[in-house]
Amino acid sequence: MNTSKNQVINIGYYLGLISRRRWFIILPFCLAIIVGSVLAVKLPKLYEASTLILIQPQGVPEKLVQPVVTGGLDTRINNISQQITSRSNLEKVVERLRFSSGPKFQEALLDDQISEMRGRIRVEIGRDKGRKQKTVGGDAFTIAYQDPDPRVAMLVVNALANAFMDENLKMRESRAVGTSDFLEAELESSRKRLEALEQDLKEYRQRYMGELPEQLETNLRMIDRLNATLNEKERNLQNARVNLVAIENELSMRQNAVAASAPSEATPNDRVPEELMSVAQLKERLAGLMASYTDQHPDVVRLKAKIEKLEAGGRTTTTSAVSAKSGDVGLSATAVRQTTVLYGTIRTLELEIVSLNKEIREYQRRVEAAPKREIEMLSLRRDYDNMKASYNSLLNRRLEAEISVNLEKKQKGEQFQVIEPAVVPSIPAFPDLRKLFLITVFAGIALGGGLVFLIEMSDSSIRKREDLEEKFGLAILATVPRIFDDRDVSRHRIRAVATAASVFLAIVLTAGFASLSFIGVEKTMHLIGLYG
Repeated sequence: MNTSKNQVINIGYYLGLISRRRWFIILPFCLAIIVGSVLAVKLPKLYEASTLILIQPQGVPEKLVQPVVTGGLDTRINNISQQITSRSNLEKVVERLRFSSGPKFQEALLDDQISEMRGRIRVEIGRDKGRKQKTVGGDAFTIAYQDPDPRVAMLVVNALANAFMDENLKMRESRAVGTSDFLEAELESSRKRLEALEQDLKEYRQRYMGELPEQLETNLRMIDRLNATLNEKERNLQNARVNLVAIENELSMRQNAVAASAPSEATPNDRVPEELMSVAQLKERLAGLMASYTDQHPDVVRLKAKIEKLEAGGRTTTTSAVSAKSGDVGLSATAVRQTTVLYGTIRTLELEIVSLNKEIREYQRRVEAAPKREIEMLSLRRDYDNMKASYNSLLNRRLEAEISVNLEKKQKGEQFQVIEPAVVPSIPAFPDLRKLFLITVFAGIALGGGLVFLIEMSDSSIRKREDLEEKFGLAILATVPRIFDDRDVSRHRIRAVATAASVFLAIVLTAGFASLSFIGVEKTMHLIGLYG
């Protein structure tokens, strides 16, 4: 119960304190509000206008058409920002603003305008936090610009937004065309290299035809076939030689028998008629003549010609004479003919065997060269396959680049879209009037409270019953309230009216300052003009 009574007494004390020291609270507060309002009106201001631009993805799915412009959003926006803030682009913006801005902007030097403009431009990735949040898809970025003239700030931001969109379209189309041209040049260069490798491969195959790795099996089969043919030819040659020896022996025996049956006409071996001699006897006589004569002797030349004629099969007329003289015409002619045929057969077989051996050696050389040709072919084929794969890859990319060019020309690629266009700002971005308002209000209250605290601390008068009992050590039996006369009542009413007026003035000043801080100076002045 005592605690509740003490609390009531304390509240009454503080209310009384505020009532007694009201002027030390109201006047500093009003003074702070007036100073804050003056600062809000007089301080140099920079108004910031901003616009939110949405980056719309390309209209065709990326699975069908790959975008030609890749990379992070920050990098692309930074590149476009550097292009937009270049001197040439800012000059275009300044020239455009000269016809729509105030005289202050028109009278400024071009270099100063461009320098200040470049420093006040701000591009941020993401949604502007100062704006009302909206649900948008995809990435977005904000373009902001600060200027003492809010209208100029709005015009600059809108001009920059248009420049960003135009520059994005130009950059994308230019990059698509540049990529297509580059791939076209690379494709032509790759095509020439591929054709050169094709020609090298073709010439290599022509130069080493028969020694190529894919012909190895064919060469081996040919060697087997030729060896089989060679073996058959050698057997035939052996048989022909055996038959020739048998026939010549039989013919010699018949000639000896003829000679034995006619002894009266017998003559020495060197006088036996040449028509009756066999090839062996002719060669024996030729050897005897060459021992005594040179190769140019008529008999030597004649015997050589006769031997060659017999070996070539030209003994038909001679055999007739021999057969007539021997008395066994039919058998001798047959033997001579067989001898002639066998000599021709042997000659033919010997030539064929030589040709087969030569052919076999050629195919063996091809087989031995196949591993080396395989290594060389692998190198050529690897270079050709790599170049062909590179060519096909470039061809596919070139086709994709052409599709990307058409996509950009038809503006179906990634585009910038203004979601929130810039408007004329009513509240400056600098100084922050809202913060100034809060600081001023707290400063006025703190100043008044501080003055009251200092005054109360320096005031030695006794105002509470407890202080009196404590100071004099006496118990107070009763207190007599103050008795007001008519003059005191009049003064109290005047002070009440003055207090009410001062409080009203503080409220009006606070409302005006709040209006300056939250709705802007121009709107506040407009409202004052409407209600003034």
